[in-house]
Amino acid sequence: MPAAVAQPLMRIATPLAIAFFLAAAAVVVLNPPYRSGDEIGYPMGLVGGIMMLALLLYPLRKRLPILRAAGPMKPWFQAHMALGILGPVLVIFHTGFQVRSVNAAVALACMVVVSLSGVVGRFAYRNIHHGLYGRRASLAEFEAGMVDSSRGLAPLLKAAPRIAARIERYKARAFDASGPWWWRAARFLLLGLHMRLTVRACDREMARVLAGASRARRWNDAQTARLAARGHRLVRAYLLSLRRASQFTAYERIFSLWHVLHIPLVWLMVASAAYHVLAVHMY
Repeated sequence: MPAAVAQPLMRIATPLAIAFFLAAAAVVVLNPPYRSGDEIGYPMGLVGGIMMLALLLYPLRKRLPILRAAGPMKPWFQAHMALGILGPVLVIFHTGFQVRSVNAAVALACMVVVSLSGVVGRFAYRNIHHGLYGRRASLAEFEAGMVDSSRGLAPLLKAAPRIAARIERYKARAFDASGPWWWRAARFLLLGLHMRLTVRACDREMARVLAGASRARRWNDAQTARLAARGHRLVRAYLLSLRRASQFTAYERIFSLWHVLHIPLVWLMVASAAYHVLAVHMY
């Protein structure tokens, strides 16, 4: 599929999937067409449980020497992520959005915690690797990208000191390590939003500067638009490099901590799900 078609489809795929999930959930909650143990609910629980159990194949592939010949890691990781989404969704629909026993509630809670943990791990992974399945990045690479972006941006900053001042304020905020932990955490979490607001403010200032320059130099609208687009790309690329360089070490810590916590959570989920299945079929 051409990139020009694939990228817009990828952007709308997640919102469409969420909308479909919410619509289907509303139908099940408002007008339950099945129960968890009947001919519709039971197969969904069975397939979802098998998918969740199959999640263990990926860590086994990483650690067992006997499985090293079973193909590259990338498709295993892709399958792990797909199963980690589809399995919990099927299990949730298996319940009919109703929990009727304590063991079911415990198993469902463990699954939700593991799923949320997987989302956190995926987010941290993407911020310390080149792409979702790429090689691990390094702080030096992000710092080099920051320097390269600043070189291309230098003429613009010289012509527009207000843009330079806004970028310097963002840089100071990105690398600021002062304040209590909760303030640093809030600053870390809001850095992406602050970047988008800074880009918009720079775009407005750039439009003002270019409007004056176009009148003085008699540029046409197409020339002005091209310069504005180029300036937007330069500013955004530099701010993104600043953000990645400033957050890289924190994401490395988050990912390391996630590795320590995620595996015990997975085994807790497996144990609780096994007890749930045993209790359902015995009693």
